Amino acid sequence: MNLEPFFNPKSLVIIGASRKEFTFNQTVLRNLLDIRFRGNIYIINPNTDELLGIRSYNDLSSLPEVPELAIIMLRNNLKDLFEELGKFGIKNVMIESELGEKSINGKVIQELGETCYKYDIRYMGPSMIGVMNYIDNFTTSIIPVRRHILQKNRGLKYGVSIIIESGGLAGGLGWWSPSQNLPISKVIHLGEGYKIDIADTLFYLEKDETTRVIALFLRQIDQTLIDAVSNIAPIKPILFFYVGKDTVAEESLKTAGGLAVQNYIELFEFSKLFLWLPKPGGNKLGIIGPSSGAILLIVKEMRKQGLSLAKPSQMSQDLISMKIGGSTCEYGNPVDYWPPKKFIGTEICTIYYLGSEILLNDDNVDGLILALEFFQEIEFDFYIFSKIKEKFPNKPIITLLIQAEQEGAKRVVDITTELKIPVFENEVERAVRGYAMLLKYYKDIKKE
Repeated sequence: MNLEPFFNPKSLVIIGASRKEFTFNQTVLRNLLDIRFRGNIYIINPNTDELLGIRSYNDLSSLPEVPELAIIMLRNNLKDLFEELGKFGIKNVMIESELGEKSINGKVIQELGETCYKYDIRYMGPSMIGVMNYIDNFTTSIIPVRRHILQKNRGLKYGVSIIIESGGLAGGLGWWSPSQNLPISKVIHLGEGYKIDIADTLFYLEKDETTRVIALFLRQIDQTLIDAVSNIAPIKPILFFYVGKDTVAEESLKTAGGLAVQNYIELFEFSKLFLWLPKPGGNKLGIIGPSSGAILLIVKEMRKQGLSLAKPSQMSQDLISMKIGGSTCEYGNPVDYWPPKKFIGTEICTIYYLGSEILLNDDNVDGLILALEFFQEIEFDFYIFSKIKEKFPNKPIITLLIQAEQEGAKRVVDITTELKIPVFENEVERAVRGYAMLLKYYKDIKKE
């Protein structure tokens, strides 16, 4: 089904918008104004002439057009309200209010189903936090959405879309964003999801050009979801974190092509790998680092994940030995440049540039992990990797910050984000697992 009006409508009507500040019923409208929604906004509230500068109408028949979307903030008389919506010609409805006790809820849902069939209405909810469309400046969230979050995504063409079965976690993305400014297309909380469920939404996201990666936070897994993932995972990567107890269903979702992460934050941390990195050529990695300890942390996790150290060609080995030296092993990988001749950032910069160039130019190296364990004196300008990325666009590069001095670490995070190079701060194991998951997806799931 076409769900575009729920995520990017040209016009909408809010039924039950309130004059009371700091209420859900007013926050929806305030959010739309704060983020500068470009469509037409109408309000139905017979008790006021205007709200936050928007004209208020007494009833639907007074509206100058039939809006593409209706957002309901009321919990009573929904059957009669849906009848009015159907007669007026509105086809898409969000119910963001609670419906009360389950016994009452069930009866109301049945009645709404009959009315929806009669008038060909589709609805999301009830009990929705709402949706956020970062790219098109649209939200129906009942929790505040900060303009600066959307400004971070201004001008983006694509990102990750996240479906979250938690109102609090979904709403939190209206004011919080990961440290590396992950590009987000949409955040979706479907509430009870009676008429439109996660599977329906996944099929919409499959066709959505602004969604390149899908992330799911799941309380439950049913067969319709498993079937949807089975169809969509070969086309777009689907990461999920499941908090339920049905291990059989969880395994079925993995078998269908879902990529299970170990914790909630990995939905964001691994999404950037799928958004920013090219398809890995294999499991043989090069490593550049300043100490055997940092390198061994990486290697240990690589063994657990079925990844191996690349053995560069003899020519590459000779170049590394001649141009870099240090404690680097006889095979030239990992490149352990310690100790440097001087604590000077320009010297360390040259080592990383030359080491990256030599390793990535080698056909035996499929990808590169950079370990930065630096302090102020040896910090260097990470923009050198813009040239490296241009020269080797088909080989993944992941950066690790290990005990890096704070100010320098922040500069690296800012630059790597600009260059679209994933960086992990003191999370060696997570970075390596992420590469392994990326490799697994392209090797076993992705449809070429």
